[in-house]
Amino acid sequence: MEEFVAKKKRALALAGGGPLVGIQIGALKALEEAGIEFDVFTCGCVGSWVGCLYNSMPPQQDRIGAITEFFRQIFVEDDVFSKYPVPVKTFLVDYQGDMQKTLELMMDPESYQDLFLPWRIGQYMWEMWNQPATSKEYFNYYLSKGISLNPWARYMMNMSYGLHKSGRTGLVHNDDLVNQFIDFDALCQSEKLVYFNAYNLSKQQIELFVNRHNHPKFATGNAQYLMAGSSVLNYTANPEINGDKYCEGAVIDTVNFEHLMENHPDLDEVWVIKITDYESIKPPQNLLDAELLAVMLPFTTIADDDIKLFKYHLKEQGDTTKVVEIGMRYDELNYHWSYANLDKGIEVGYQGAKATIADYS
Repeated sequence: MEEFVAKKKRALALAGGGPLVGIQIGALKALEEAGIEFDVFTCGCVGSWVGCLYNSMPPQQDRIGAITEFFRQIFVEDDVFSKYPVPVKTFLVDYQGDMQKTLELMMDPESYQDLFLPWRIGQYMWEMWNQPATSKEYFNYYLSKGISLNPWARYMMNMSYGLHKSGRTGLVHNDDLVNQFIDFDALCQSEKLVYFNAYNLSKQQIELFVNRHNHPKFATGNAQYLMAGSSVLNYTANPEINGDKYCEGAVIDTVNFEHLMENHPDLDEVWVIKITDYESIKPPQNLLDAELLAVMLPFTTIADDDIKLFKYHLKEQGDTTKVVEIGMRYDELNYHWSYANLDKGIEVGYQGAKATIADYS
């Protein structure tokens, strides 16, 4: 083990994967116990929160305990989650703002145009008369089409999908949770370099942020950029920073290898904590599972592609940097934002990292 822990320049890639963040917490615990240190942290989405929080604290502090407590503020008690599966402290609904936007839409004359479509209704009636429903599928089609032509149904649908907002909720407020746990001044003074990404929707480009002031390439990471890089499309509104709209960078680079070797060509090893795996996907049992899977499934495939491409480029360039993937028992977890899933993820991450360390050493 002494040879294994011997000083090498290492980077740790903390991938995106939201409700499976417990894997990263448990893995970091095992890596700490083994005395394995990293000089560079390259992060995406929820991994950015872990990387920033972890490196904003001194090594002598209980960093694993602090990260666990942070995410227990985000995840939901099991009994609450069982019937209301929403992490309400993170995904915040702006009730007053939504009401104002609804009133504005109600007062907009365009909201009342094309509600009643007599010509379309006539076509619909003619179609039903000439082609009566002969199966359950046809019956349901006619029922759905009839509802789509109902003026009241059309009005209510527009009140929902016509609102001028880019997501269902906002993300956690800076002063409510982020700055309470993450000291960005201390983070910028850390000996470790921490990169995280966000996708600039306005400029159609991935942007990197770093825990350094006046960096020649990248902007200084702060709470705004951190939340921008975690803004899930559809779930959260796209935050605006300096006139540009952002969303999570994990939709492009789930594992953030962008510029890693260019900035650190002397790396000996790159360790990867991928927290989702498409080979462990389970068929959804209900609408909650289906909705969460729709969000998470792309990340599972993007993460694998990111790793394959990174290895390919290393080989193509004759780079001998070793890539160490920490294997996990992904099939033991789900995508629920519940305490039970967080705790199970920590255990799975801990055991997976211990096994990887044992095999590697």
